[in-house]
Amino acid sequence: MPETCRVSQQSDVLYFVGCAPYFDPVFEDMGVETLGIAKASLEVLNRLGIEPMLLANEKCCGHDALWTGDMETFMRLAEHNVAAIRDSGAKRIVFSCPECYRTFKEDYPTLDCELLHISEFVNREAGRKRLKFRELGKKVTFQDPCRLGRHLGIYDDPRKVIEAIPGLELAEMERCREESLCCGTSAFMNCGAYSKQIRIDRLLEAKATGAQTLITSCPKCQIHLKCAMVSRGEEKGPDVEIEVMDLANLVAGALGREEPNE
Repeated sequence: MPETCRVSQQSDVLYFVGCAPYFDPVFEDMGVETLGIAKASLEVLNRLGIEPMLLANEKCCGHDALWTGDMETFMRLAEHNVAAIRDSGAKRIVFSCPECYRTFKEDYPTLDCELLHISEFVNREAGRKRLKFRELGKKVTFQDPCRLGRHLGIYDDPRKVIEAIPGLELAEMERCREESLCCGTSAFMNCGAYSKQIRIDRLLEAKATGAQTLITSCPKCQIHLKCAMVSRGEEKGPDVEIEVMDLANLVAGALGREEPNE
């Protein structure tokens, strides 16, 4: 647990970490920092005066097992997590991974909790003027994750969060929102020529906006898009280099100095 983050043994708010901590060592050669997404999310919650609970025995949500047809594994994971959450007494669960969020919302047994993606939570709190942002001053574009957008219909919240940060200019890609182009791979099931080309096409769309940074809000989108940039040199494809950053990291980096007794 980073020293800058505060968590509680008992809280109404639970932060579900997901598999982000496991991705970094696997994809470190691509500059992936998915654990930083979890840290940034905790920093944002702390700034709102929330010290969320973490499950000591949290397991993978089971998204990939479900989507690859391994129902037995998925059910074991779901039953474990549901029991742990019910025992925790949490009333609200915050996710920074759309796959975890979608799995809990659509595929898990009903939980007596409010489920929120970090973009929904931050948008609501930013609207209440509970977060103070410093000016960043750059142009960004946004990648709609399939699980957050097409599956759950959440398009506005991430954009409103970006627009709430002074100095940011949001430039939409040619295909966005309902027409957004996928990052190219689902559940790590394939990484062939077609999926690689989808990623390259998406990065070219991002670059065409003139944006300096491509904002994602799904750890796997970041992994797949960064993978395309790393492998492009080997394949001698088009120049698709662009900064890729998760929305949670953007928000945490834009937070102004915390005032005493705030």
